[in-house]
Amino acid sequence: MAPDKPDEGPHSAAPPTLRFDLVELETFLAVVELGSFSSAARRLHISQPSVTARVQRLESTLKTRLLVRTTRHVEPTPAGRRLREHAEIALRELRKLLQEFQADAEAARLRVVVAATPMISAVMLPSLIHSFCQRYPDVQIQLRDLQYEDVVAKIESNEADLAVVAFDKDSSKLSFEALTEEDMLVVVPKTHPLAQAGEVTLEQLAQIPLMLLDRYSILRDRLADEFAKRGLTLRPMHHAANLSTLLGMVDAGLGATFLPRSMAQRYARDTRATLQVADVSLSRRFGILRARDADLSAAALSFVRHLQANFGATLASDTSPS
Repeated sequence: MAPDKPDEGPHSAAPPTLRFDLVELETFLAVVELGSFSSAARRLHISQPSVTARVQRLESTLKTRLLVRTTRHVEPTPAGRRLREHAEIALRELRKLLQEFQADAEAARLRVVVAATPMISAVMLPSLIHSFCQRYPDVQIQLRDLQYEDVVAKIESNEADLAVVAFDKDSSKLSFEALTEEDMLVVVPKTHPLAQAGEVTLEQLAQIPLMLLDRYSILRDRLADEFAKRGLTLRPMHHAANLSTLLGMVDAGLGATFLPRSMAQRYARDTRATLQVADVSLSRRFGILRARDADLSAAALSFVRHLQANFGATLASDTSPS
């Protein structure tokens, strides 16, 4: 009958638990390097009895003698030399790792991750980021250009410090601070019969196929209400997930769309025209979205203050006639 084998379960190969402090190991290495308990005590700014006690605790834990005293010097035992060889490597690598962690923490302290939808990233934020970085050159602003749902998800998961968006919902997890409110303008091709009119009524819009970005659901509901009040019928709308698709549909003559003033005027400079809605006020609020429990860094708070002070004025200057 074969002899029983030792238990080879998952716990049999577990590494031994380290039951000593790193300070004891560092003290031992100092004694070996300097060859003296008193010299080690001066380097470590502790008393000689404290040095002795630390080494004794280390020897007790390892159950082996690590040092021997000669008449003038302290020498490591063979076990002490083995420990010194491996401990110096281990501590050197550990210190290197700690330095990397500290560097990462310092970089994170000076890094601000900002999420925004493509329109806002392209039109509203570049000049604001530029002016902020001129004032705070050590801070790195990382702009995440994402679809609306992904922007909100990044804030909810704390993968972004803050977002600049139009946010129309109530949320127990998120906090929204409005920075500015912009009129919604109608965008049509320059070849459209109304392109030179400057303004348009809802009755006229009822005759035009309308198209909206997917995330403009509140605007769609508002239009439906205003049309219904006037006995008008809102045609079924085309929808697009991103702006480039929507503008391509406008250029192809499929209909008109709505955009906030700054974006409408930016994208209407060449082949498109903008119209003010004459008989109803349609607007969209833009601001800062962040998690309610977010603990923003000093750099992130500085960027928030920069947005608070300059967002509205920057949009106004970007859309003013040249």
